[in-house]
Amino acid sequence: MASLRPRQQTTTARSYGFVLAVAACFGLMCFLVGYSAGTRGPMPASAVDQPPGIGSPLGNMLGRLGRPLAPVGQLDHDPLESFMEVYEQLRANFYQPITEEDKTKLAYGAVRGMLRELGDPYTRFMDPKDYASFRQDTQGHFKGIGAELRLDLNLLRIVVNRVYSGNPAAKSGLQAGDWIVKVDDRATDDMSIDAVVALIRGEQGTNVTLTVYRPERPITALDPEVAKRIGADADEPRRDPAPFDPTKLLDIVITRDDVTVPIVESEMLPNQQGYIALNTFNEETYRQMAEAVAALEADGMKGLILDVRQNPGGSLEEVIKVVSYFVETGPVVHIEAPRRPLEALQVQPRFDGDFELPLVVMIDGMSASASEILAGALQDNRRATVVGEKSFGKGLVQTVLKLSDDSALVVTTSVYLTPNRRNINTRGIEPDIAVPWEIEARREALREADANKTPLLDWDLQVQAASQHLAELIAGTAKVGGPNPASIEPAPAAQATP
Repeated sequence: MASLRPRQQTTTARSYGFVLAVAACFGLMCFLVGYSAGTRGPMPASAVDQPPGIGSPLGNMLGRLGRPLAPVGQLDHDPLESFMEVYEQLRANFYQPITEEDKTKLAYGAVRGMLRELGDPYTRFMDPKDYASFRQDTQGHFKGIGAELRLDLNLLRIVVNRVYSGNPAAKSGLQAGDWIVKVDDRATDDMSIDAVVALIRGEQGTNVTLTVYRPERPITALDPEVAKRIGADADEPRRDPAPFDPTKLLDIVITRDDVTVPIVESEMLPNQQGYIALNTFNEETYRQMAEAVAALEADGMKGLILDVRQNPGGSLEEVIKVVSYFVETGPVVHIEAPRRPLEALQVQPRFDGDFELPLVVMIDGMSASASEILAGALQDNRRATVVGEKSFGKGLVQTVLKLSDDSALVVTTSVYLTPNRRNINTRGIEPDIAVPWEIEARREALREADANKTPLLDWDLQVQAASQHLAELIAGTAKVGGPNPASIEPAPAAQATP
């Protein structure tokens, strides 16, 4: 028996080898059949019925690399493959030629549609023209009308946030709160704010016509009566732009001119109280603010009011510099992103202003993003008392990614938390000293003050409250945070979606 074992093993090995060879041949045949079906598809009934372009190099490449080798319909397809198939079918079958300009429009439109499906109003696409306009914004100098716009998330409308006095928009009668419905007869319903701004800007001396709707009073999500009247659900975010009364539209013709938006405004209030308004956070904000502080200190300033009301935010890097001017050490903000550990962005000592005077920060419902980072950092560090109204509540960070054709993708990449790890997204920053002020009453007071050149402290109720508290801080009769400081205990960290 011992002499038979090697022979049996040899016979068994040959049998296994035969089976493997047959299997390999069968597999190769299946591969060839599948390859043929995958690259050629089912044979058409007539050669003239086959759409032109299906056999193009791009189509063949997609067929070999992107499609399964099995017949169509038997396996799931990658949705991105369908996107390219739609383009190829349009190019082959559309009744008019698809030009290079059409190709660009189709591609950009598809990208915008893709981003819209994310349901995040802050993630958006900028074509090269929009991106160039965006970069001008960071410098604060451009040809335009002198108005600040925002996307109202409750209305899904482009709304005038602020009109800068002395500029073309103010001279033509545009007002804060106006809805921009059309620009030169082009509806803005489906436009990003960058696209609307790009349409409004243009050559100096040319005209632009804005068709606006001016509501009788501001419409917010907290006004169920008005929300019901315009067809909105007060408890749900809108999916379509809010309707308006077409009989009440106004056409405002504005002549474009050289516009310099004030980034930092400053003045000395009575009793040697310094006042600085930061209107945005761009590459000039820290430098201009530091120069304004130095000038006020040279004039004998005893305390400072820092006003970020109506400031929609801006550069994260710039607000870190501004916080570093007033805070010596510690985190400015925590960044929470998917699949990454919590990151603390620290105070940068090289931007320390060695500022030790009493400080008050003013916020309102339009103080957002970088403005809230500033207010939250100074509040958590007990460096300043926060006065005014609850802030907007935008605790999301966007990253601008330049693309190869000079367009750009603005994508929400993370959530930010205050130094004490408070998540303020949709919650906002609560002021230490609340000073409510109806927005329409404030706008009316501002219009009258501009017309009559009324000093700030004589008409601004919130500045009056900030000034009173600052005087108490200077005198040592009040502490930072006021009589009822906002709770700054750490909250649970936000749960980032993986």
